[in-house]
Amino acid sequence: MIGYLSVMNIDGKHLGGILVINDLGIPVEFKYSEPVTPTKLQEIIYGNSLEYYLHTEIIGKGLVQRLENKPELILVQDPTLLFDKNTVMVTLLPQPVSEKKEGNEVVVNFSNKSIRITFPENVKVDDSVVQKILDYASKIDILEPFDRVEKALKYVCESQEK
Repeated sequence: MIGYLSVMNIDGKHLGGILVINDLGIPVEFKYSEPVTPTKLQEIIYGNSLEYYLHTEIIGKGLVQRLENKPELILVQDPTLLFDKNTVMVTLLPQPVSEKKEGNEVVVNFSNKSIRITFPENVKVDDSVVQKILDYASKIDILEPFDRVEKALKYVCESQEK
């Protein structure tokens, strides 16, 4: 199982979701946070750290803790969500480039595309994790579930307004 964690700011409301899928891309579990609207006082007190605090410490970590089906890997698209050794950021590069491995990042080529995989700052590239991502990518569009999570979060935000 693989997880997709996304946290967004939609019209000043901060919310996140995590979708856990099996190797065929079928949902196993979905959790989301209620939209959080910071008060003016919180904006003043937290300053520039408000979004990081809300997205990572409150929403992201909270969602991962609430999961009943723990994925072997959690993919993110925001580097601030690399808070755990099991989280990696996956980015599709705009054009194919040569493969490389450096520090906590690796670029791999797959189906005429280049994918950058970034591990948390203090974690070296784990070849077994890279292989798991490539295995999933051979069965499903590896980034498509992020679209599902984002659409679900927008739906949650819209349904709260009604």
